[in-house]
Amino acid sequence: MGWAFCGTNDHGQEMGYSVTATCDEPGCNVEIDRGLAHVCGRMHEDPDTCHKYYCAEHLFVADVAPGGGLCKRCLDEWEGQGRLEDE
Repeated sequence: MGWAFCGTNDHGQEMGYSVTATCDEPGCNVEIDRGLAHVCGRMHEDPDTCHKYYCAEHLFVADVAPGGGLCKRCLDEWEGQGRLEDE
């Protein structure tokens, strides 16, 4: 069993690396897939993030979410909660 198709998330989006989509950042039309390389957080439907998918320009990987990255909104929220220092 692979991660090519993983069902749908709470936004009604299909998930998996074989699912072609565009970046969820408003106004961005970069084509991505909805695999783990593009998800905000560590896994699909990470309880600590927005559960959306972003291109490399809009997903920030900086040791803030081990095994993943965060979108700008989640990154700002983590910083506001002081969670970045704990990671």
